[in-house]
Amino acid sequence: MPVKNEALSPLSNPEKMQACDERMKLALRFLEAAAECVNASSRARTSTSHADLLWTYNAMANHSDKCDKCSLR
Repeated sequence: MPVKNEALSPLSNPEKMQACDERMKLALRFLEAAAECVNASSRARTSTSHADLLWTYNAMANHSDKCDKCSLR
């Protein structure tokens, strides 16, 4: 069953997350990329959706290492 990207957006609760605006944008992009991977799993898999998911995950991790607000330290 396909997942609509908009259906995952409410999962992030900005009031409870320790994150800056940039991290929140990356998190939303990650959720959208994950939904695209789920949707593509029943069709021919595309490397583009998987690459976007990996890129966004790495961008979030790198951002968290550098940002004082997002750091889990």
